[in-house]
Amino acid sequence: MPHCYCATRKLPLDMLPAKQRPLTAKALEQHEARERKTSESRGKKAEAVVDGARRQLHDLLGSKNLSALRSAMRQENTALRDLREPPGGLSLDFDKANKARKKKIDSLVKKFGFNPQQVRDIGRSTGDKLREVLGTPAGTVTPGFNLAQNLSKWTDLSPLHKFPLDWGVRPPLDVTDPNQWQIFGPEFPFWNQAFDGVESDSFVVRRECLQDERFGFVANWVTMICTDADNFDFASGLADTEVVFIYEAPTSGRLEVIIDASNAAGKHDLRIENEFGFSSHQTDQSNYLSLNVFHPNVSERSLSLMSHFRATGVDDRTYSEASLTPGAHYYGHMVSNGTVAGGDTFFVGVGTRTFDITSADDVAVNSSSDFQWLIRSVEVRIVP
Repeated sequence: MPHCYCATRKLPLDMLPAKQRPLTAKALEQHEARERKTSESRGKKAEAVVDGARRQLHDLLGSKNLSALRSAMRQENTALRDLREPPGGLSLDFDKANKARKKKIDSLVKKFGFNPQQVRDIGRSTGDKLREVLGTPAGTVTPGFNLAQNLSKWTDLSPLHKFPLDWGVRPPLDVTDPNQWQIFGPEFPFWNQAFDGVESDSFVVRRECLQDERFGFVANWVTMICTDADNFDFASGLADTEVVFIYEAPTSGRLEVIIDASNAAGKHDLRIENEFGFSSHQTDQSNYLSLNVFHPNVSERSLSLMSHFRATGVDDRTYSEASLTPGAHYYGHMVSNGTVAGGDTFFVGVGTRTFDITSADDVAVNSSSDFQWLIRSVEVRIVP
């Protein structure tokens, strides 16, 4: 089962104090091993689900009937495509022709002595199991906020919010207060990118990750495309793009972080085409603001969900949805899932995660999500 994990980063250890470098080297090693292990596990679990579904279908219909069914489905799909060609296709009643195609195959299954609903139930059950094993990767998720619509909540989060931090104003620090907020970026000195893709044989998953650390720009574009649908197809694409800075913990505890980000683009696109009557399909696209602490005691990212799109069903349809307002400010409020010690100096990444997942049984899918953010300011403090 094709799956991949890859990462590129600019995190030079020589920018850290010499005594702190082993701590970050250990964190990077653990981070890489954890991400690769998760990717491999997801791929193997998905493969096991599909193998089980194929056995179910084989046990239900038998080898001879199953082969005859797949052959008939291919013939009917080809015949429908031929009917849509000009000149006759210009006046074709597609709904009528599609219903006739499905009726022929339903009749064939009944001829074998089975209820067509039994075949459909295997497909839907398999889709549910695939979404469960591919799931949402590890990470504590909280909701994100539109800043203007939650201004009082934003103002109460930090005394620094009376200042225009997004304009680059940096109030002086009180060096006697170890629990005060510290402000970072832009510019940010470093960056980190990672991608985890899982795909069945009929899918192709691609991504483009972009960042410009000078301006705090982070962007993910993820596509999942299946043009020749078969039984039990699936795919997922997880892209992380982060700008990174160095943080020295003034005391021991967890990191509390507020990310103020301006949305540059946020769009969910999906086109589905039903290739057969036993079909099932679901696509989810999610985008987050993210916190990634490169410390051995912090085992996963913290995430703020900013946009989510879901489509189910098998009718031919095109979606194009944007739930975020380009140019508007949004914020994520997160706490790390592990503690650091006072005096520890390490890398902290903030940015965006895109996680898209789809399962399709005899449905062609073209899924695309495009999310771009400008990180305007990052506030960090230590909490118990």
